[in-house]
Amino acid sequence: MRPDQTDPLSTRLDVLIRLLLDKQRKEDKHITLGDQIVLLESFGLRAKDAAKILGIDASQLSSYRRTARKKPKS
Repeated sequence: MRPDQTDPLSTRLDVLIRLLLDKQRKEDKHITLGDQIVLLESFGLRAKDAAKILGIDASQLSSYRRTARKKPKS
């Protein structure tokens, strides 16, 4: 597969993960994008892939991570 092509299976899995994360944010208002980025990275995803799944620009990742770290633990 050429580097500029995306595997269709990977694309479908990304969509499913995104739907589950969206559902999580709707059910628990305390979950932020930053929390989800940290979670995806803890599962071994690269930052670029986590951003792609969440539909955000990779340049915004550090800002979201900082916000997640500053949030008080409940």
